[in-house]
Amino acid sequence: MTTKLQVPIDSDIRDGLEVRAKELGFDSAQAYIRFWAKSEVEGRRIDLGLPSITLSSRADSRYEDAIAEMSKLRKAGKLKTYTTVEDFMRDLK
Repeated sequence: MTTKLQVPIDSDIRDGLEVRAKELGFDSAQAYIRFWAKSEVEGRRIDLGLPSITLSSRADSRYEDAIAEMSKLRKAGKLKTYTTVEDFMRDLK
């Protein structure tokens, strides 16, 4: 079950967080906040201080195409999923 947590925040901060989340590879500020919150609850220490990487426009386009394809497969129920690391590793071999 999921629930909404609404937190008033200055729009400049929200916009900056959106930019930073994308720099870190998250698709949205919400995804970034969910990742952070889950890490906190589980007591995991995370360090996201790594410098961001800028892809070439060609590489960025390839990644966007791959993400769109996976999203289409997921929506169609055709994307392969795994419940354990062992299952995933077995499939790699």
